[in-house]
Amino acid sequence: MKNWKSSLAVLALGAFCVFLSAPQAHAAKHKKRKHKAQAEQQSSDEAQSSSSGDNTYVNVGKVGVGPSWDSTLVPLDTESGESIQMGTLDGRYWVNRQFGFDGGFGFGMLQTSPKSESLISLRAEGMFAIKESKHNIFYADVELMPSFTTGSGSGTSLINFQGGVGLEHAVGEIPDLSIYTEWEPVSFASYSPGGGAASDTSFGFLGSVMNFTMGMRYYF
Repeated sequence: MKNWKSSLAVLALGAFCVFLSAPQAHAAKHKKRKHKAQAEQQSSDEAQSSSSGDNTYVNVGKVGVGPSWDSTLVPLDTESGESIQMGTLDGRYWVNRQFGFDGGFGFGMLQTSPKSESLISLRAEGMFAIKESKHNIFYADVELMPSFTTGSGSGTSLINFQGGVGLEHAVGEIPDLSIYTEWEPVSFASYSPGGGAASDTSFGFLGSVMNFTMGMRYYF
């Protein structure tokens, strides 16, 4: 009889322990599932972020230097048009995926028959990204180009403000090296011939003015 009571007490105690441990086991299992789900979500987020990062233009956040060549036709009434060919040494910096700026200085030729004058030229440009991939960025730009004659003593100057679109391509085998081209169909120019003559201004759009820029940048 005593052994029977002892066995019954052991069974009751075991059942009570199982009853107490069941909620804890369930809670531990639920916690494990929660941690697993969080880990899977974090892994998915990291993979998505990595995939998105692959589309970032490779030269964002870098400084690039290199030459540019500008060809500009400004339709000024007083001179039947000013044709400008300018070469500049520039620096370019993409601040982030949306915005960059470019600027430099150089020399050019102001060609107006029957005279031809040399110019000191400057260039300042803001760029606004429209579409990008790892090796290409398509952007809109606005550009200010003041130019001043040298050696003539007449104080001739031409200030050209223009805007358009551009495409920059990072060379596949050398991604730090990029080439770019821009088309500037909209232009506002102010021409001061000097010598006491009146200044002239003009506005060009599409057929009235066809301005192009091309160049290269090496990024560090």
